Amino acid sequence: MELDPIDYNQINNSNYDTARNITSPGMYYLTENISNTNGIIISSDNVTLDGQGYFLNITGNCGVNSTNHNNITVKNVKITTTSYSGIYFKNVNFPTVENNTINTTYLCSLWGSGYNFTVINNSMSSGFGGNYGLEQLTTYKVVGNTINGKPIYFYKNEENIGEIPSDASQIIISNCTNGQIKNLTLDENAVVIYIGDSSEITVENCTIKPNIYRDYDIYIINSENCNVTNNTFGISENTNFGVIKSYYSNNIKISENTLNGMAMGFVFYKVTNSNIFENTFENVYGVSIGEQGGVSDVYVYTNNFINSTRMDVENITFNSPANVSYLYNGAVYSGIAGNYWNDYSEPEAIINNGIWSIPYSINELVNDSYPLVKEKPDDGKIHLTQTDFDSETGYIINKSGTYVLDENITCGMGIGINANDVIINGWRHCLVRTGLEESAGIYILDGTNENIEIKHILLKNWTVGLSAPYNFMEHPNSDISNMVVSDCKFECNNIGVVSIGSENTKIDSCEFINNTNEGPLPLGAGMLIQDSNANITNCTFEYNERGTFLEGIDVTIDSCSFINNTNGLIPSMLHNGTVTGCKFENNDYGITTSDFAIVKIDVQENTISQNNFIENDCGLYLGGINNRVYLNRFENNGQNINSISLFGNYFQSPEVTYEYEGETYKGRLGNYYGEELGTSNAGIFEKPYGIEGILLRK
Repeated sequence: MELDPIDYNQINNSNYDTARNITSPGMYYLTENISNTNGIIISSDNVTLDGQGYFLNITGNCGVNSTNHNNITVKNVKITTTSYSGIYFKNVNFPTVENNTINTTYLCSLWGSGYNFTVINNSMSSGFGGNYGLEQLTTYKVVGNTINGKPIYFYKNEENIGEIPSDASQIIISNCTNGQIKNLTLDENAVVIYIGDSSEITVENCTIKPNIYRDYDIYIINSENCNVTNNTFGISENTNFGVIKSYYSNNIKISENTLNGMAMGFVFYKVTNSNIFENTFENVYGVSIGEQGGVSDVYVYTNNFINSTRMDVENITFNSPANVSYLYNGAVYSGIAGNYWNDYSEPEAIINNGIWSIPYSINELVNDSYPLVKEKPDDGKIHLTQTDFDSETGYIINKSGTYVLDENITCGMGIGINANDVIINGWRHCLVRTGLEESAGIYILDGTNENIEIKHILLKNWTVGLSAPYNFMEHPNSDISNMVVSDCKFECNNIGVVSIGSENTKIDSCEFINNTNEGPLPLGAGMLIQDSNANITNCTFEYNERGTFLEGIDVTIDSCSFINNTNGLIPSMLHNGTVTGCKFENNDYGITTSDFAIVKIDVQENTISQNNFIENDCGLYLGGINNRVYLNRFENNGQNINSISLFGNYFQSPEVTYEYEGETYKGRLGNYYGEELGTSNAGIFEKPYGIEGILLRK
């Protein structure tokens, strides 16, 4: 009896060893789940492999791979591999990878090179990688793909691409201009940032610690005028990786980044006219900076190299190209500056304006001729380093003076102030909590404290970043006056700043980022202010559970930004306060007097004027009485204004003199609501604007 021929277009376990090598054009289907050491090889043009939702579990090599073929489609396959890429295409033109689920511990779930690559709606556990170049990438279509549920963002041929969304897992930019990668956490199993053939791309304030092996976090290829600044590069499960690799690029600036615990720092090939400055390289156990040829006019200066002194360089210069400012002995100097090396050891060297007189030998070919000195100077200030802090109790200030942080500090409690006339200057260093659950970064002890100034410091991961007084939940008998906080950053605390009962507090030019209720306090806010005569100016509040609780008498908040918070500004017990010149954008509530953490709402005789409310779910949710709201702009909000007190507030100014189209008028002015309300008479629409049943003039 003659047997029916085997249909190798139907791939199953019984015919897999033969059918897995596809050598002819056509449609091929998985008809059941398959587990095998070897993956499917596509050795023909014009092939479609449809998994029909079945699993392909491969333990020995790639799930699906093809080399030097065209017009290949892989779709609807659930691929798991333990050794290599889920799908690997080399020099394949017109491939399509669609609706697949690809799980692999390898660096790339999908790796490809070739032209006209279409990658749509794939769910991956690791990155999308390949031999990228301008000619290839600009022919790609990459849409709707994710790594562990977070989107891959792909940009090509765009000018002014703007800020990258905060949920990115991987960012690929080709032939674009003016993009900002800011405030992201990038920790997926991938080369998380690729910048190719582009200009004016900035990577800033990100935490970057992808779980990769023998590759780099960021690639900058054939690009110019790009900046990588103030990022933290950390380690994940694998540490045998580098941070930045750049080819054929010009005018690249890499500054103020922190590297700790990886195998490689930065590597360059044919990079020109670039600067690496004010970075910290700590415990980089391989090559901190390397070059692979063709490098010119690359300068490395004012960096800290701590247990990270191995370099593979010949043509890189380890000092500034011109005079720069640097700090020594409490004073700022200007001159040609090199770098700080923690293993510098020249007993006969002397110090000249903060620079050692004998060069630091980097290798047989390269020296740092201007190595910087880092020490506790004898300048009348109290210089604090990690050794001054108890691991649990921190450091207590018991006498007047200026206190300076000379390095980043970690401790269970931070700095306690028990004196008058105290200045704390962080010099941009970070005070980070470790250990105690309920703790404060800087706190003012019970008693009378006057003339406190805190500036230039990052307070991170505390229950309360700055607490005045310390036991604010118990409202102790403290008398705090004339406290100034300027140019500080409060990040990832339960509450950034708490000030209760203080007088004449000034908070200026500070940042409050990602302060949430993930901690022992249920509040979660950038600031809690319960003061009199407080003045908050030029501050930024982003990604907080609440931007600011504002309470007290004669409190002013001016020229501040509230962006991407749950609730932006929450006045609760506030009398005679002023909110002016602020921006409220993309919050659930821009300003609201209703929050579950508020026990009592007593909001009276406050002024809310000349603010911008943009794209909030609700711009202004207002209770209380005798508050005035005028000359504000409400645009594209889900709801502009919701007034709890139906007849208690005034949505117009006192009588004022104003100009409109060259004429001078006298009258009361309302707000702009983003719509026309009839015709305009002297700049005022004839129709009223309705809020909660009240008709209010615009």
